[in-house]
Amino acid sequence: MNVLIFEWGSYNHNDILETFKKKGCAYTVVKHRFEDVNHDDEFVHEFGGYLKDGKYDLVYSTNFFPLVSECCNEHGVKYISWSYDAPLDVPDIERTLGLPCNYAFMYDREQVQGYRDKGFDNVYHLPLAVNVKRLDGIYLSAAESKKYGAQVSFVGNLYDSQMMNIMGIMDDHHKGFLDAVMKAQSKIYGYYLIDDVLTDALMDEINRVVHDKTMEYRAENRAEIKANSLKDPEMKDSKQAKTSEESNVLHISREALSYAMAAQITREDRLLALKLLSNHYDVALYSREKNDLLDKVRYMGTVDYDSDMPKVFKSSDINLNMTLKCIRSGIPLRALDVMGAGGFLLSNYQPELAENFIDGEEMVMYDSIEDLYAKAAFYLKNPEIRREIAIRGHERVALEYGYEDRLDKMFDISDILK
Repeated sequence: MNVLIFEWGSYNHNDILETFKKKGCAYTVVKHRFEDVNHDDEFVHEFGGYLKDGKYDLVYSTNFFPLVSECCNEHGVKYISWSYDAPLDVPDIERTLGLPCNYAFMYDREQVQGYRDKGFDNVYHLPLAVNVKRLDGIYLSAAESKKYGAQVSFVGNLYDSQMMNIMGIMDDHHKGFLDAVMKAQSKIYGYYLIDDVLTDALMDEINRVVHDKTMEYRAENRAEIKANSLKDPEMKDSKQAKTSEESNVLHISREALSYAMAAQITREDRLLALKLLSNHYDVALYSREKNDLLDKVRYMGTVDYDSDMPKVFKSSDINLNMTLKCIRSGIPLRALDVMGAGGFLLSNYQPELAENFIDGEEMVMYDSIEDLYAKAAFYLKNPEIRREIAIRGHERVALEYGYEDRLDKMFDISDILK
């Protein structure tokens, strides 16, 4: 089988290549970084050129890309995507997701069900994988064990939410309501209520207020806005400038608001957890952002996924997984990577994690900030129990979460071998 692999900088790229090679597949890798995932004429021309002669049996990418899908559909080539992001950051994804060439695999069961409820029967649930053999081959020197060692470590972003900017153009009523919803969601584990709250009626109300406030501001500052508009050679008269004002009023989509709220909650939860733990224990943070609130946390910058991140997991007494709130049910890649490296995992409650692993025997879950602190304290005081749990978690992912098994399932569902 000859496979065309689209690559954009995914974490698991090397593990994917290794798996295709083990399956006897020849492959070509095309790399590209989109500025706009829905519009890129140069990419369409280049990528379509690879497909037009019928050389490739399959196109694969980690995460789903609309322009890859459109090229595959045009040339009659099956397109398998397997996403480790949830939700996918793809504006207007439903425009291309249903194309007949697509076999879209996602790790979050609830996200998959949401698409299937909308009629997308080519979206499938497939948990993520980990390359345990590769991770087992990573050894640490004494200096590296000291460098990466910590009582508690967290590898991940703190998130930069747009929620404060969005709320800045709302009225007090909607600000208060959404703030209350976020506070409630912060205390709930295993159920994402925000999408249920953001009804069509509420979104209409919010956008009506945003429109009115925006137009009120522009009316108060019309002279300045008009002067700036008329500097544009395309604005030939004041009527056209006024029309442009109306068309450029911000419209907030349900998806954008939901993600902004989830990111804001996740940011606050992560800051609170790291602050609390660092007041009592040695906590290391591996992230792009150094936050002044975390004055007792050891900021370690970022780490390479393949070479350094496993060393963090192997060296840390406790590895935290604090999932983005809008990941409804799935097991994030970070959680599998921790267990695959033989590290001890302390994670927030996730339904699929609870269903597929034994809490307290293969990993440990918490369901509140108080529970997180209590369990961190207990397992730091009990290293033997901690090590036994890490060993059993490692054995489980080695047995059931391999890449070859996942690729077999993708091939079977897509009938690619027939």
